[in-house]
Amino acid sequence: MRFFKKKLICFLQLVLLSSVSFLFQSPAFSQPNLTYKQIGITHLRKGEFIEALESLNNAIRQEPSLSDLYYLRGYTKYSLDDYIGAEQDYTTAIELSPYLVDVFINRAVVRSQLLNFKGAFEDFSKALELDSVNAEIYANRARANLFLKKFYSCIVDCNKAIQLKYSNESIYILKGSSEVGIGRLPNAIDDLNKAIQINRSNPYSYIQRGLVWQEMSQIDSAIYDFRHAIEIDSNNTYALFNRALALTKKQDLPGALADLNKVIQLSPYNSYAYYNRAIVLVDMNDKNGAIRDFDVVSKLDPKNIISFYYRSLLKADIGDYHGALEDLNKTIELYPEYTDAYYERYQIKLKLNDVRGAKEDYKMVMELGKQNSLTPDSLRSKRESYLQSLVKLSGDFEEMNTLNSKFQNQYLEIDLIPMFRVFLGKADFDKIRLYDVYQKNHYYSNIVTLTDRNDLLNDSLLRKETEIQTHRIDSMPDNPEFYLHRAVSYTALQNFNEAFRDYQSALTRDSSYILVYFSRAISRYELIQLIQSQDDYKNQITIGRSNIKIHEQYRSKDVEHTLEMVIHDLDKVLELDSVFSFTHYNRGYINCKMGNYHEAIDDFSKAIRNKPDFAEAYYNRGLLYILMNEKPKGCEDLSRAGELGIVDAYKVIKRYCYR
Repeated sequence: MRFFKKKLICFLQLVLLSSVSFLFQSPAFSQPNLTYKQIGITHLRKGEFIEALESLNNAIRQEPSLSDLYYLRGYTKYSLDDYIGAEQDYTTAIELSPYLVDVFINRAVVRSQLLNFKGAFEDFSKALELDSVNAEIYANRARANLFLKKFYSCIVDCNKAIQLKYSNESIYILKGSSEVGIGRLPNAIDDLNKAIQINRSNPYSYIQRGLVWQEMSQIDSAIYDFRHAIEIDSNNTYALFNRALALTKKQDLPGALADLNKVIQLSPYNSYAYYNRAIVLVDMNDKNGAIRDFDVVSKLDPKNIISFYYRSLLKADIGDYHGALEDLNKTIELYPEYTDAYYERYQIKLKLNDVRGAKEDYKMVMELGKQNSLTPDSLRSKRESYLQSLVKLSGDFEEMNTLNSKFQNQYLEIDLIPMFRVFLGKADFDKIRLYDVYQKNHYYSNIVTLTDRNDLLNDSLLRKETEIQTHRIDSMPDNPEFYLHRAVSYTALQNFNEAFRDYQSALTRDSSYILVYFSRAISRYELIQLIQSQDDYKNQITIGRSNIKIHEQYRSKDVEHTLEMVIHDLDKVLELDSVFSFTHYNRGYINCKMGNYHEAIDDFSKAIRNKPDFAEAYYNRGLLYILMNEKPKGCEDLSRAGELGIVDAYKVIKRYCYR
């Protein structure tokens, strides 16, 4: 982002000060839209990207034909690490105004983040056609070339940017990194020295130079540079992590452990840090601590062979042979030709008195050895090289859970957004949803108010509501709406027996009363959840682990209250009102809890089809797509959910979409 942040500031100045630039070419430009735009720009300048997004959404709704609004929203999404959404907005900006160099540059950067380098280089070429002396283009293309390990091309682009007076120190960091890539380490030091001369407060110049010193085996110099970077930014996890590695080479294990502890505190999903802390703990003879860290690595990166293999050795050392066997089974499942794993499993099976299994593993060791004509030393080297290529840890050196943290880096417990229910009270507009049922049969009002918030009413208000409805029922006992309202209140008070009696009374008076079936479904589900929680039963969908499917549905003492009957009530609602999108949404939620993920996705899709701005449906469907390993679809849905106001979507995008 640093490569074009300066350009954005200039762009923002144009928005505020110029009345002749492309920003104001649209004849439909209106004063209210200008206000929303200015508010959005103010938030952008302050780094308040969630607030900026909301203002720019309002501006686009009022004037959807202004390219600059999509440019600004694209930058906002990019700043929230929503690269899919950013690319879409930049593309719209280009379609509306195809001669804007900055938009092509920014879309190229985003496409690079999405690993769409073909599209990125096409954008760089288009930008150069429009402005061949723009140093920003060469600087950003240099970064793409560095990522692709086209080191000479990167250096050429860096030199061109420098020739065009590109003044930011990042160009020398890029150039120095490429010099490292082709083995010219002294040249790299020279470039990084220049970067530091330009800006002595950029910690990454020192970090990169420290890495070069490490490569040159000058560990003390490396530690000095990492320490200097930490003095500039005490929460820089990348500097802390690299200093920890340098300290291990100096055998300063307590110092390395302290640095890794802080990395994990700041970046709790950084499997690099857990993995290396486990190695340090092994060297400090804390095998149980190392096992705990390998536990975390295996959860964060379930295809990491080395973590399973090393953990098996540690478990064997402490006498946990069954645990060691389980880890070796997983290692072999991931890498069926790993000879060492078969040999270790052979030894474990002997200790577990599984002589037959041990013989089979030993036979496999011999067969794998015969299949490869290499010498034992070269075979081990080849195997370790292959394993190294498989160890792709999800290291993320962002400052997390700090006061200055990016919003999307903050901790989030990921779960589905809950179901919507009928809401009878008063609340701010952003906490409720409205469903227009004007002139529809089997409704008793023109607007249905719903919410997915459980914190809007307290017990005293609910008891007051039940008293009000009781008086109304006493006065007009044939009105089914009063029974429904009292049942909804009873449910919120967890007085389920009374709630179900009132639902039945309402249906006796109108057997097609839609909101009774809708609300009874929620009451049934909440009763099931209450009883299950009392039985210490937990069923929660979690991204990143194997699918959990309920094979045996919970049944309460009353056979009517099952998840199947919840679905049955929701089916009845849709039979009576097929476009009630909140019912499709709720049924999707229940299907997900039952493990019917394909059906759940279909339900959320129908909810979106009937209500195209249904943010919660996009969010839940996005989670399910990721759970089912359809990451592109999931990330696109999460991007849309974020744009529509579900800001936690950006935290999920950060964690799952670009690794």
